This record gives sequence, C-alpha cells and structure tokens, in this order.
Amino acid sequence: MKEKEETPKFEGESSKPNIEILSEFYSKHHIGGKRRNQSVSEEKRSQLFKKWMGTNKKVLDMGCRDGILTRHFIEQNEVTGLDIDKSALEACKENLNIETLWADFSLQIPIPPSSFDVVVAGEVIEHLPYPEITIAEVSRILKPDGLFIGSVPNSYHLKNRLRVLKGRLIDYDQTHLRAYNVMLLRQYLEKEFVIEELTSCRGKSAFLSIAWFGRDLVWKCRKK
Repeated sequence: MKEKEETPKFEGESSKPNIEILSEFYSKHHIGGKRRNQSVSEEKRSQLFKKWMGTNKKVLDMGCRDGILTRHFIEQNEVTGLDIDKSALEACKENLNIETLWADFSLQIPIPPSSFDVVVAGEVIEHLPYPEITIAEVSRILKPDGLFIGSVPNSYHLKNRLRVLKGRLIDYDQTHLRAYNVMLLRQYLEKEFVIEELTSCRGKSAFLSIAWFGRDLVWKCRKK
C-alpha cells in the first residue's frame, strides 16, 4: 500500500490561522497609527449614534476596537463588541464589562439570524473586501425592522479630489479597501435597507454639500 505523501513545508511558512495573522496586523496598525484610545469625531458621532439607537436595545458594535466609541451607548442598552483585533477587544471587555466576540467578519458574521435590534459599524466597512456580502450579513443578523447605523470616510470630498489632481493617492491608509462616495454608499445600503438619514459629522462646509465637503458619511438605515 502506497504511503500517504506529506505536504511539503516551505521555509518561513506560517502555521498561524488567518484570524491570528489579521489580528496581529490590525493590532500593529491601531497602535502604530495611534488609533487606540481615540475615535475620529468621537463626541459628535457617538451622540448621534446614541440618539438614533435609543435605549433598551440589543446592540452589536461591529469593529468596536477598544470600545472608545462603544462606551457612549452602553448605558441602558445590551451591547456586544465584535472585532478582529484581539488585544483591543480584550481592553474593551476589561474597561466596559460587556460581552465581546473575537472574529474575522470580512465574509461572514458568526452570529445567528435575527439576533440584534441595532448593528453599529463606525468606520468599518471601508476595511472589508466585499461590501455586498457584509451588508447582507448585517441584514441577516438584525431583527425585523432593525437598524443599521454607521459611518465611512468620504474619499471624494473636495480636498481629496484636489489631491488626486496633484498626482497623489486619494487615500493613504493601506487598510482601506474601498473608496466611498455618496452614490456608492447608497448603492450598497439600498440593496438591504431603507436609508432614513444620511449626513456628515466632519467638514465645516458639509451643510452645503455632503458629497463635496463632508469628511465622512454617516447613516441610519432600517431593514427592509
């Protein structure tokens, strides 16, 4: 009987599962980029998210990192934090005393259907490779009439457009896999949700035009 051939191993080949590789990568990215213990436009975004979700809700904060934004809406809500960065997630659990889930949710969110009233994704989906899959997964885990609340950078605000004309990159963050504008964001969200509000929390002239002057795009959607 022929012996089973062993799979050859190459020098330097990693035996770590993908989730550990991604976790270490994002941990270095967050710490090296000074993204721990801070959140972009924290006060304004957090108050808007809190107002939109209300109270007595079961909430999933998807991409919660170390919980800096999460802490603003845990009062009177049952919040679970989800992230790929294991060390940041451990800090979130220790500081906020909430349930946490360590997972790679780039393709599938490991949560049963109809589990949450609200899903929050603050500055998250621009990091994920397949927005249609992610948004469909968010819809799946939301209860009927559930809310999807979140934000992404507006890659096409005026300063970025001028930067491209000068031959520079539109975005220098290597973890951003998708450049969003109002049209593209609507295209993805409207496949699964009804957009109730679309605004911006950053940009002095955003009141004139979110598309041109908003530094971020912030939404509140309801499951169809």
